[in-house]
Amino acid sequence: MPDPDQLPPTRTSLLQIQRELSDARQGHDMLERKREVLLRELWGLLHEVEHSEQEVQERFRTAYAALRKARLSMGTEGVRWAGLAPAARSSYDIQLRSIMGVALPIVTLKIDPLPLPYSLWGISATFDEARERWLEVGKLIGNWAEVLGAVWRVAAELERTQRRVNALENLLIPQHERAIERIETVLEEQERESFIRSKRVKKRKEDEHA
Repeated sequence: MPDPDQLPPTRTSLLQIQRELSDARQGHDMLERKREVLLRELWGLLHEVEHSEQEVQERFRTAYAALRKARLSMGTEGVRWAGLAPAARSSYDIQLRSIMGVALPIVTLKIDPLPLPYSLWGISATFDEARERWLEVGKLIGNWAEVLGAVWRVAAELERTQRRVNALENLLIPQHERAIERIETVLEEQERESFIRSKRVKKRKEDEHA
């Protein structure tokens, strides 16, 4: 796109700059709508993150409390040996959804508990309790990761959109408006001069015929 301040003051240049200004204003309106949608989405996601983090923290506290009980019952070494056995089989799937062109992740985390590979002899019920509490923590991680990823993507796109809105508002649109005003002023002056010249020519011809 040529610099509008460098275009010659002609009607062709004026029409070109007016078209560019119209396109810039339409683009600005679209970006403003996109910015508002992304801002609403971000606020919703932040509330969801806050709720998710509170839930995750609560589950972590419960799981650590259960683990402490197991250590008191079985001893640290007993818990360590019992914990070597795999507790669950995990799998995940990531899909994408689009918000104003922003791809947001949909994380599905599946955790299937595995049967205990050890005998119950020597294993306290407190260890089974701890095992269940940590599995609950794992099940929440998928949603937590999904929301955090969405917040990061929406915030990044919102920042890019805001920069483009600012560039249109503070640079491109005012620059085109100034260029249009400059060219219109020059063209109006040229029309006045042309009108005055035509009046003089007409007067001269009238004097010659008199």
